[in-house]
Amino acid sequence: MCHSWVKRIIRWDRNKLFRFVPLESDLSLKILTPLLPEFLKENTIIYFQKGKTYIRSDAILEIIKIMNFPINIFYAGKVIPKSFRDKLYTWVAAKRYKFGARYSSCPIPPREWTDRFLS
Repeated sequence: MCHSWVKRIIRWDRNKLFRFVPLESDLSLKILTPLLPEFLKENTIIYFQKGKTYIRSDAILEIIKIMNFPINIFYAGKVIPKSFRDKLYTWVAAKRYKFGARYSSCPIPPREWTDRFLS
């Protein structure tokens, strides 16, 4: 599921604003260990923007907010209480292999997308 969402964001992000790092990478470990050590064991989305860190549903909403119309209209989901949004996020994350393909490791991105990944 993660891989399919990364592909979508890359396709939607015409201005190339987003860069991606797998949670298992050395760079993620270096960045996250001092900031969010509890999230290294989880499969969750973490988004850094202008010195702020967003996790789970907040990360998704912040990414959506930056996207162009019509995707950014889903930012209206911000009115839903965070506790409910995060419970929904956790439920979907737990069921992700029913909703998407399972990979033993992150697939290698196409050559034209390599500039979108930090290593």
